[in-house]
Amino acid sequence: MIALMKNEWMKIFGRKSSWIYIIVLVLSLLLGAFLNHSLFEDSNTWLYMNSVVYSLTMLVTLFTVIVGSGNVAAEFSDGTIKQLLIRPHSRVKILLSKYIVVLSYSLLLLATLIASGYLWGLLFFGPSGFDTPVTEPTFTAEEVKEGVAGEQFFIKMLYSIPNLLIIVTISFMLSTLLKSNALAVGVAIFILFFSSTLGGLAILFSFEYEWLKLLIFPHLDLTIYALQDEVMEGITLPISLAILAVYYVIFIAITFFSFKKRDISI
Repeated sequence: MIALMKNEWMKIFGRKSSWIYIIVLVLSLLLGAFLNHSLFEDSNTWLYMNSVVYSLTMLVTLFTVIVGSGNVAAEFSDGTIKQLLIRPHSRVKILLSKYIVVLSYSLLLLATLIASGYLWGLLFFGPSGFDTPVTEPTFTAEEVKEGVAGEQFFIKMLYSIPNLLIIVTISFMLSTLLKSNALAVGVAIFILFFSSTLGGLAILFSFEYEWLKLLIFPHLDLTIYALQDEVMEGITLPISLAILAVYYVIFIAITFFSFKKRDISI
């Protein structure tokens, strides 16, 4: 298993794109820090972290989706799937090693985001501002959430992890279901960018159609709970987490079952 994971790490970092994603992330943070410092005189490290750094978690998700959705599909597109499966390892172990490495890469990008963001913040603003009061609008914009910049940043980052896990799992599932690398990546990116729109529509019409509360889309952005107690009437954080857990089990089951039964003829 360890050998399989090492091999997958070599594959990921053997691609120039994997390094480019990290470089783009670091440079985006640098640009954000420069603009934040230039445009807002009263800004500080943790206001920058709570606004710019947090907003760039979208890049982490996007880059991980591209890597995850092409992980297995690329083996079919490149014609290497047969060589991969003739090894003395079960399909489950092979797929699990790929999944763990993709998740690890997503966490590496997230750690790079936080660490680089904080370092740029120190460079431009100095080590201050954790307790800076912040006021942020709730989802309905009828009320505001008052807090401190540092705490809000860490709460929102913590709540963003389940979203990252689910999106990565969906993209990895698509990679096992589709033989075309380009198609898998395209569908995964489409889902990523339209999930927030679908989630907003589900929340909007949930008062009229109760079943919309059971869809996955309104529960993907758990950072809403950093600003308010309910995302929809009667739907709190534990309920959203339970719904996401059910979908996660379903996606994982589809992923491993389909790959185990997959015809590898090319």
